[in-house]
This record gives sequence, C-alpha cells and structure tokens, in this order.
Amino acid sequence: MSHQSYTLTKLACGLQVLRIPMPAVASLTALVLTNTGSRYETPDKEGIAHFFEHIVFKGTQKYPTALDLSSAVDAIGAEFNAFTSKEYTGYYVKSASKHLETSLDVLSDMLLQAEIRQEDVDREKGVIIEEINMYRDNPMAHVANLFDQLFFEDRGLKHDIIGTKETVSSVTSQDFEHFLSEWYSLENMVLILAGDAEVVGSQTALNLAEKMFTKKPKVQRVNKHVELQPFFADKTIAADRLWVENKKTEQAHLILGWPGLQRDDDTRHILSVLSVIMGGNMSSRLFTEVREKRALCYYVRSDSDFFHNTGVVGASAGVDPSRVFEAIQVILEEFDALATGKKPVTDAELKKAKEYISGMTVLSLEDSESVAQYFGTKQLLTNKIETPEEVLKKVQSVTIAQVHEMAKSLFSGQVKLAVIGPFADKQKFEELLG
Repeated sequence: MSHQSYTLTKLACGLQVLRIPMPAVASLTALVLTNTGSRYETPDKEGIAHFFEHIVFKGTQKYPTALDLSSAVDAIGAEFNAFTSKEYTGYYVKSASKHLETSLDVLSDMLLQAEIRQEDVDREKGVIIEEINMYRDNPMAHVANLFDQLFFEDRGLKHDIIGTKETVSSVTSQDFEHFLSEWYSLENMVLILAGDAEVVGSQTALNLAEKMFTKKPKVQRVNKHVELQPFFADKTIAADRLWVENKKTEQAHLILGWPGLQRDDDTRHILSVLSVIMGGNMSSRLFTEVREKRALCYYVRSDSDFFHNTGVVGASAGVDPSRVFEAIQVILEEFDALATGKKPVTDAELKKAKEYISGMTVLSLEDSESVAQYFGTKQLLTNKIETPEEVLKKVQSVTIAQVHEMAKSLFSGQVKLAVIGPFADKQKFEELLG
C-alpha cells in the first residue's frame, strides 16, 4: 500500500487542506468535512444539520437552481453528494482530476454562497418528511434509531439525525442562516483532496483552493473552530435496558449492545480484531452459530460505533419472529463465551481476523473517495492522522490475551436490547436480559 504520504496545509483564509496523493489514479475526490452534525442541535432544531445538507443542493450564487448545479457536475461526468452523521457533515465531488477547478468551484459555492430561499425550504420539508416515513417503514434502519434512543442519555446522541416531522416542519431560512454563521466557518472545516498524485501534490491545487474558498460568504460566519466540549452531556449512557416496538413484520430486527470505546481510544485496533472474530464476516462466530448451524436469521453481524466521549459495541440481526428468543439467547451466549473465556480465541481465528482487516483495508483504499473520507475524518475529529499502515501494524500486533481482556471488560456489563417485530409481550425479553 502506498498511501503513506499526506500533507496538511493551513491556507491564509483559515481553511485546512489535507492532500493525499495516490499514484496511478486518474480520479480526484474533493471532500469538505465540517465539524458539525446532529449531536450539536438544540431539541427544537433537531434535523437541521441534515436539512441544511439538502438545501445547499437547491442552488447557489453562481449556479442559481438545483438544475444549474447538477448540470455543472454532469457536464464533467462527475458525481457529487453529501452525508450527515452525528458528529460531522461531508460534501464531495469526485471527478477526473483535470476537473479539479470545477469541483472546488461547486463545493465552495455550495458552502459559502448557497441561496437559502424560504420556498425551497418549504418544498424540501415534504421531501424530508417522506424520508422520515421511508426509514420508519424500514425496520432494519428504524431499529438502529430506537436503539440509540434507548442507549444514550446524551440528548444529542439520542435523537435521530433526520429529526422529527415537527422539528423539520418548523425550520425557516433564518434558522439556516443562524446555523451557517455558527457552524460553517472555514476554521471549522477541512478540505481533503485525494487522488491523482500529480494534481493533488501540485501548488496549483492549493492556489485553486485558496481562490475558491475566499469567495465572500453570503452569510457572515463566526470565524472560529467551535469548542465542542460544552455540547457533551456528563452522563452519556441511559439506564433503560429494553425497547420493544410491537409491529407486524415478516422479520424481527434487533440490536443489542454495551458501552464501547470513544473515538480516540488507543485500543481501538484490539476491538477491530475482536469485532471481526465475533461477527465481522461469514466465517465469524455469530454467523456460524446463529445462521449456519441453526438457521435462525437472515443476517447477523457485530457492530461498533465511536463518538467523541463514548461508544457502543454489540450485534444486530434479522430473525424469524417465532425464533427470536432462541436467536437472542445464542447471540448473548456467544458474547459471554468470549468474555468468560469458555470459548477462547484460537490462533487460527486471530490470524484470519487480522488478514481480513488487512485485505478489506487495501480494497477500500483503492478508491479516492474512501481515502479522502478515511484521512479526512481522522483529521477533523481527532486532529491527528494515523495512516492505514500504522493502524494495520497495530492490528498485526494484537494478541489473544488482549482480545480476551477487552471482551471481558466490554461484555461483562449490562446489555441493552431494541427489537421491532410482532411482540405484544415484553416479559420474555426482560427475562432473557436477566
């Protein structure tokens, strides 16, 4: 893997530019990440970070309508999109590297000179409410939201990224202007350029970035890096353990989990290995025991999420409703068997998990967009970059004893469970959780 080199430059305008040259790649991803997300919203404005990401596609000063904007991107055969998570928001254009100027022009226009028109806002409310309905109708997606509401005490982490129909319906163009001024200063963003080594490494790329991101913003920004600490609740994990949503579904969907590791935890690489052994692939313990041996589920996998000051680790599954209790029992037994050492990790399992992580990392880093996200989120959220090589070196050093130690510390506490399915009675679930 030859993705080691990267350079971080702070432009005169205050924007950090992170460049990752990729030899023999002809594409280039220009990605802007902002240090904002649903975690930092007030209860009456839940969903505004995600809603804003929709609004910037409606037109800018230079590209006044949604069609003008998409036509500019289509004309160079590029793809552009955006995403919102609990702790960051991203906007990217992926194109042939010769079109870097257009990519940066479009991105900077969207973030600095978006036309925030009340009629666009009102029209888009309907779109987002339909999106909310779509997630509600999809139990696999909806159970994840229910689990977060059950799991977290911290209001910012608890609520759904997309917001509620009430909060979405009440947003105005003024709210967006206020949101922009507070969260979208250049100091609170990182621009990542990954791909074609010749273009990415050039002074021209930096000059273009400086030129494009010094456009005069339509809404004045508070020019500072936002201090996030005040947004974190003292107590992140809630006391409740069970949430059952009684709904007629063909398949029951469940997530169970324990408090995990925070984003910058030094032992994350041990959890990666543990996760793969438990439920990371088709030869993992959960897949073998729950699906292959007992045919209890369609899918089962281990999950982990990392946030600034907390995390969550566990498993999710889609199971036959008539066999849900058996499935939960088997999943819990597998976690317990690892935590107590009843079923110790074998050398073969350890080696296979390491090779799997290594192989998946190599595959994911062949694509300029993945590389941009990998390096960019590290820089934005932890302010330090660990290269894939450094991470894989740590993964290779993981021992069986470390995996057991971590399983014991994570899975010995109280588990929480969220389930959607045709279940009127909660009692059996409560008994399972002990």
